[in-house]
Amino acid sequence: MTDTQTKKFKPTESLSVVMHGKKVGELTWTRQGAYFTYIKEWLASGFNLSPLSMSFDEKPQLPSDSLFDGIHGPFADSLPDGWGLLLMDRFFERQFGAGVRLNLTQLDRLAYLGNRGMGAFEYYPMTEKIEREVVTLSELYEASVQVQTGMTNEILDALRIAGGSPGGARPKAAVALSTDLSYAISAYGGIPDGYAHWIVKFRSVNEPWSTGAIEYAYSLMAKSAGVDMAESALLPVLSKEGGDERFFATKRFDRNHEKKVHMMTAAGLIYANFRTPCLDYKALLRLTWRLTSNALEVEKMARLMIFNGLAHNYDDHAKNFSFLYDENQDEGQWRLAPAYDLTFSSGMGEHTTAFNGAGRPTRKDIKVLCSEYRFLKSDDYIDQTLAALAGRQSLFEALNIKISDGKEIFDALKDIQEQL
Repeated sequence: MTDTQTKKFKPTESLSVVMHGKKVGELTWTRQGAYFTYIKEWLASGFNLSPLSMSFDEKPQLPSDSLFDGIHGPFADSLPDGWGLLLMDRFFERQFGAGVRLNLTQLDRLAYLGNRGMGAFEYYPMTEKIEREVVTLSELYEASVQVQTGMTNEILDALRIAGGSPGGARPKAAVALSTDLSYAISAYGGIPDGYAHWIVKFRSVNEPWSTGAIEYAYSLMAKSAGVDMAESALLPVLSKEGGDERFFATKRFDRNHEKKVHMMTAAGLIYANFRTPCLDYKALLRLTWRLTSNALEVEKMARLMIFNGLAHNYDDHAKNFSFLYDENQDEGQWRLAPAYDLTFSSGMGEHTTAFNGAGRPTRKDIKVLCSEYRFLKSDDYIDQTLAALAGRQSLFEALNIKISDGKEIFDALKDIQEQL
């Protein structure tokens, strides 16, 4: 297709939802939004995708809330946020003509993702089929810079494919990395033995050089504080100009080699708007207990809550908490996913998720939240977190984080420590 030729856009009317090679149900688009209908075979042997907001029967069902533009919570969680949506929209512009009003629906976007979305779902028919290819992180990063700075309206296909699924506003790429983390290939089309699924976060052009190292430092401090974290790494990458970059990378917890794991965010489970402060940690603790009925999982949420509060992570919105469904259990079981997106953030001046109504928590606020669960030991978690954060200066120095990049963090954490 030449630059002057465009295809005719045909809206997606229906999609089959598939998990692990088995059809789960059918999405059908109407003026009211998407109806979803489970098929009988899944009802007989599967599970409810979203037990708090969907009925588990043969009746076609609309979303219980209009928050996700006409689709249900579990399917909304397949879609990316700012960066991935930008890449997706550029694809449609290239295919059907820049400036053409396409009126894309959420089903069009799910069809574009096909089998590349977060979590376990695949959507058919797919807009395109992706083959495995060798990629380089330096090439992907340079392409992301060109997009951010407006140097090009074209999107490198490798960047579009790798970056079109992960959530969040920062440029990132879903890739498969070798065991020693030195080689990268496309994460789609099947990966060979010796490779695993990772997400690599590039820095935005307006972010400091130490951004990736700071998030890596936070992951180490979180682990020391008792927070359940996925494996992470700091990857050195040589930029086109010859400068050295270091990017934070985290191993995907929604992948077990080639098996995909069903995942839902708190936003998708309870229809919480992650773009606005609408959630309280009281609700998250209760959600964890209701979904898992497991004291250890509630403790994980409590530790994550406390780390966010004491480490000045104000970007603790409803999409930054997820749950995984373990199908290996006899009757299936939900568990809290490892923590992610933990780093210093000032956000809108206070936490996106409140601590018993407070935007900036005190020890008393935290203790009140934990007091609802007799098995939680809030003082112990707080003290362990403070001890982990106390080593920040030596950790930052070991990771060669610039003093100027760490000053605001040190000042803010010192204030928090003094208040507790």
